[in-house]
Amino acid sequence: MDLKTLEYMKERVKKAENLVFRINELNKAIKKIEVAEKTMFSTKQHGNYVELDGFELVKDLKASSIVCIEKEIARLEKELAEL
Repeated sequence: MDLKTLEYMKERVKKAENLVFRINELNKAIKKIEVAEKTMFSTKQHGNYVELDGFELVKDLKASSIVCIEKEIARLEKELAEL
């Protein structure tokens, strides 16, 4: 194995590790969302946030958030498989 091949493999491993880390973080987020009683949107720039509660609203937001996260997980898993 030459140095160029080793560097290429090293880059792929690093990318794979990052993808696996992100997938794990998204799975943790799903678990947190499933038990959430409130939803909050925040901005980092000015510390502004909007907090929403109400059973039906939160239930709908949770469901749609989980669907979006699952789509992202599927995309990342596909990218990982293609490595």
